[in-house]
Amino acid sequence: MSPLPPPVGQTASQQPLSGRKVVLAGLVCGAAGLAIALFLRAIVANTTVRLSSRELFWSTVLMGGFGVVAGMALAAVRQLQQSSIEPEYHRHRALRQHPEPRRGATDDRERP
Repeated sequence: MSPLPPPVGQTASQQPLSGRKVVLAGLVCGAAGLAIALFLRAIVANTTVRLSSRELFWSTVLMGGFGVVAGMALAAVRQLQQSSIEPEYHRHRALRQHPEPRRGATDDRERP
């Protein structure tokens, strides 16, 4: 007797979650967070607001940390959605998809 085919949306050899992709996404988004923090630091340096070097340091660390966490979360959720067997995660919808009219509902375009 042959084995049953996998459920819809699942491949026969499903890959496990890749920690390398999650860490790489974290590093890329962390670098973006640091770039934004340095940009904001330059803006603060050219204004009349004076912040201590300690406050500037911790704001930079926080922005970089938030970037790392956001990147890792996005990569992990993306991989979980790809490995899900639920067909709703694998549906590709158009950006402006209009719902189909219900049966029995009247439509103004059908009237002469």
